[in-house]
Amino acid sequence: MLIGAAGLRTHIWNNNLRSILLLAFFPVLLLLMFYGLTIVFVGMTGQSPSLQDGLSEAAAMLPTAAPFALGASGIWFGIAFFGHNAMINAATRAKPVTQSQEPRAYRMLENLAISRGLTMPRLMVMETPALNAFASGIRPDTYQVTLTRGLMDRLDDEELEAVIAHELSHIMHKDVRMLIIAVIFVGIFAFVGETLFRNMFRVNFARSRSHRRSGGGNAGVLILVAFAIVALTYVIALMIRFTMSRKREYMADAGAVELTKNPDAMIRALQKISANPELETVPDEVREMALYNPRTGLAGLFTTHPPIEKRIDALVTYGGGRVGTQSRMPRTASPDRTPSGDRNNPWR
Repeated sequence: MLIGAAGLRTHIWNNNLRSILLLAFFPVLLLLMFYGLTIVFVGMTGQSPSLQDGLSEAAAMLPTAAPFALGASGIWFGIAFFGHNAMINAATRAKPVTQSQEPRAYRMLENLAISRGLTMPRLMVMETPALNAFASGIRPDTYQVTLTRGLMDRLDDEELEAVIAHELSHIMHKDVRMLIIAVIFVGIFAFVGETLFRNMFRVNFARSRSHRRSGGGNAGVLILVAFAIVALTYVIALMIRFTMSRKREYMADAGAVELTKNPDAMIRALQKISANPELETVPDEVREMALYNPRTGLAGLFTTHPPIEKRIDALVTYGGGRVGTQSRMPRTASPDRTPSGDRNNPWR
């Protein structure tokens, strides 16, 4: 497929670069958020007679905070490195399955992984009627592919194989590592920002009014500035997350076609998934890793996935796919089936 052939190496190189930049930028945003929280503290104590003095006092604390920011970053990434899949599985309630439990999906994943010489990812299942899937992991021994029950029940063999090939392509393209880092990178800022705005806003302004009545100076203004800084940190983190290249889904669709030699199956799978993709109880960060996330923000400005229609158009234009085709293979649970397109050699 032209899209995959033209830019795959560049796409992988860009993912590696983004991962490094995200890791390096994390302590910077952490310090910025610390600065905002320090201003909140200074404003609440009401010890600074002016706005400038309050900002200066908070800035003077930054050199002392820098080692703690670096240490906190290291601890957070250590936890994320070893526990990211546990966090994701807990958030999605996905469970690992064996070949005897899900022979159909397991054999498809195993055969596709063997065809590319990859370590077999762990197969996970979410018990939900929604139709969706995602891959996760940072290194080969942590890679896993998660499918929903609705997806496995509704898709025929060719379509399910195309979806699994799509998720396996995300692993091969290093998308999963970059997305895991982005999700974890933003997660801590989302937690701090949302907690601050939900729980401290009312308390801070109540206290700032009492400070103003008692001569507490510019406490209210300081707190407003602090909230602006924390909000800016959160928005920057969100923009970094949402500006992750949407091209990754086109590339993964192309990878699925390359693996299965069946663009029609990928088109049919996307059409079925678009009817019921919503993972209602799954956090926003995890939904961004899904095969399709229909949720958008600010009139589509923060869309994390290209529209299904455009993905289908790309499969037709560049992959030779056709819309409205019928499956050539009935749904089966046979564990002995090999990938479609070529029963002996998927690369012939």
